[in-house]
Amino acid sequence: MSRIWAIARQTIAEGVRMKIALVFLVLLALVVLGLPFSIQRDSSVSDAVQSFMSYAFSATALLLGMLTIFMSRSVSDELTDRQIFLVMTKPIPRWQYIAGKWLGIITLSSVFLAGAGLTTYGMVQYIKRTQPPIDKMYDLDELNTEVLVARHSVKTKVPDFTIEAKAEYERNLEEGIYENQPNFKPEDELRRLLAKHEAMWRVVGPEEGRIFEFENVRLDRERQNYLNLRFKTEVSGYPPDEIFRSAWLVGNVFKSTAEYQINVRNRVGRFHVLKIPADAVAADGTLTVRFFNRNPYPGEPQFHNVINFRKADEVEVLFVVGSFEGNILRLLTLIWCKLAFLAALGVLMTTMFSFPVAALASFTLYALAGASKFIMESFDLASADYTTMWSSAKEFVVQGLQFIYTTILYVLPDFARYDAVEQLVNGRNVSLAWVLQGIVELGLLKTGFVLGLAMLLYYRRELAETSF
Repeated sequence: MSRIWAIARQTIAEGVRMKIALVFLVLLALVVLGLPFSIQRDSSVSDAVQSFMSYAFSATALLLGMLTIFMSRSVSDELTDRQIFLVMTKPIPRWQYIAGKWLGIITLSSVFLAGAGLTTYGMVQYIKRTQPPIDKMYDLDELNTEVLVARHSVKTKVPDFTIEAKAEYERNLEEGIYENQPNFKPEDELRRLLAKHEAMWRVVGPEEGRIFEFENVRLDRERQNYLNLRFKTEVSGYPPDEIFRSAWLVGNVFKSTAEYQINVRNRVGRFHVLKIPADAVAADGTLTVRFFNRNPYPGEPQFHNVINFRKADEVEVLFVVGSFEGNILRLLTLIWCKLAFLAALGVLMTTMFSFPVAALASFTLYALAGASKFIMESFDLASADYTTMWSSAKEFVVQGLQFIYTTILYVLPDFARYDAVEQLVNGRNVSLAWVLQGIVELGLLKTGFVLGLAMLLYYRRELAETSF
């Protein structure tokens, strides 16, 4: 271990002396320290803090990822400048040399990450204290209860429409609707009917109501505590002022909970949050919410709105399960897992190629890891449904590239899967299970595989050869 740490110390010293490291640190400082002073003063405190955190943590992950790859240059330089011969004359196994290089790079990256995290946290507190609130009571309350917290989300329980779908399918079958339909598949038709009944349930006509059930709402049920009901609706037939009036009844007296009626005026097409006392939650962790599509305000005209609670904007409740500081720590841990993999990737590439080639290959794989979801969706859009790769030259190229990229993803991680910046910015919990999964997949399995491959290739390499 002392030999590994000796190589790591040497790598840290080289990284500190690198001018490129100073350039990246200056860029990072400009983002983290400069953004708070560029925020418009007419925005709310919550918006200002969210915008800053989104840019700061995204920039931190990007810049430190690039810097981590650049710091692997020491391996390539020692091979190119023949300095490696001085190192290898000492009793240091090659695997320990690679392990020491990786340890030095990730140690230096960890220090930079911790510094950026602490600085960002400090600037959040600075914005909180210096940004003039639009509404002092509401604005600061929103910041402390919806942004600088770690909230767990529970989506509404959608009823099971299997019986209704099967009944309609049987009626259609008896009426002969499916006759003379080529490629008819009963399972596809049942799925379509299930989606149809669910879509009908999501539409609430004038003077109608809808019940939303939530399960596993686990929080302290004291009245002074609160949870948030978040929803967004599509509204047709809305009034000229583009505000729809409605009433919500939360709680269930049949489960011995308190009941509260909340009358609201909401802007059309926006997300809205209702603050609900925690004693509306039942002892079994369930919450019953009733929505009424009618104007509860006397003297105001009743407009015949048609409300649609879309599946893409599911109704949900959020409640606090942790602290903002803990959320930041878990976010930084996920970023660290990505840096650990990039450090191993950089070391692997520089053991095989000269630094320009290694950097280009590493950055290409870095981009592929970050854009995997977008790339797979692009392949799906470019390929026709239910066709083989032999149907045309285009399908051969598209599906061939898709197969190659899917194979690469077995080793290359999906960085977007572990991007928790949006969770943190919206005050949602970066769960410990998510972090542990990232540690196992990114920090142990894939980093270990790439680092092991680097050790194997370096062990078998003839050091007298010139890098290309």
